[in-house]
Amino acid sequence: NWSYNRFWNYLKQSDKLDEVVSFYHQIIHNKPHSVLSHLNLGEVLSEQGKIDAAVTSYRTGCYEQTLKYNPNFVKKYWHQEQVTNPNFIIIGTGKSGTTSLYNYLTQHPQVLPAIKKEIYFWSRHFDKGINWYLAHFPPIPKATKFITGEATPTYINSWQTPTRLFSIFPKIKLIIILRNPVDRAISHYYHEVRSKMENKSLSEAIYSQLEILQQMSESTLEQAYWNHISYYISYGVYVEFIKKWMAIFPRKQFLILRSEDFYQDPATIMEKVFNFLDLPKHQLKNYQKLNSGYYPTLPQSIHESLSNYFQPYNQKLEAYLGMKFNWE
Repeated sequence: NWSYNRFWNYLKQSDKLDEVVSFYHQIIHNKPHSVLSHLNLGEVLSEQGKIDAAVTSYRTGCYEQTLKYNPNFVKKYWHQEQVTNPNFIIIGTGKSGTTSLYNYLTQHPQVLPAIKKEIYFWSRHFDKGINWYLAHFPPIPKATKFITGEATPTYINSWQTPTRLFSIFPKIKLIIILRNPVDRAISHYYHEVRSKMENKSLSEAIYSQLEILQQMSESTLEQAYWNHISYYISYGVYVEFIKKWMAIFPRKQFLILRSEDFYQDPATIMEKVFNFLDLPKHQLKNYQKLNSGYYPTLPQSIHESLSNYFQPYNQKLEAYLGMKFNWE
């Protein structure tokens, strides 16, 4: 996302946004059913602060996407001016299987996807207004059995997000998938390397981040986690984030999953998810793992250092949720 933001900043600073708008208008003229072109036009217009025009683009893109996904729904129910509140959000965590989870979820015949998986409204784009957000979802009449939602995995560690979300959608269902924080940290590191965002060696990156956190006092640590300091590690201190969310939303509105169970037996976990969302059972033909990275064997010393750091937080998490995670 950093490189994505950098790309937009480059276009802004180079005064090229108008050219990009013209480019997408031309593509849409030639290919009016291109979902990606409507989405990207919406993104550029949003960057320009042209929110009403962006809303129109997102809605059109949503229409084209839903037409491909479920033409019968469009024929029977579509009213462009109607808006729909999302029924669920996957709020975390990054590098833990959220892309596959959302993909499987939107393959259920009663789930209609947002125009994109990660919207970042409640964290980064709140100033764009609720109409901007709702334009990302297909308009679903209340009397139908269809639902929609999104998956922005950094919502979980965005300080203002739970309060903002509760003030508008207090009944929304929230899904969190948690991975062994040691594996999550390593996966995050290699993701940054692939994105050309990290040039330190694994040991240098991990030990430098551990050192920063270990030098902090207990009182400044919580703030450091929420401020994403030493983020390979701080993103894995799940209990700090979940406690805040559960102080705002009732426990019954959360479904907490283990990534390890999801990877091992996706069909059983998806049955759990569908049940949580009051959807009938649905068996997918194929559980293809998406966005999975491959990386070398982790040196034992790094594994031990990370395990030792996370252990007390994992124990607190288990006690707080009344769940066993069995992360060794």
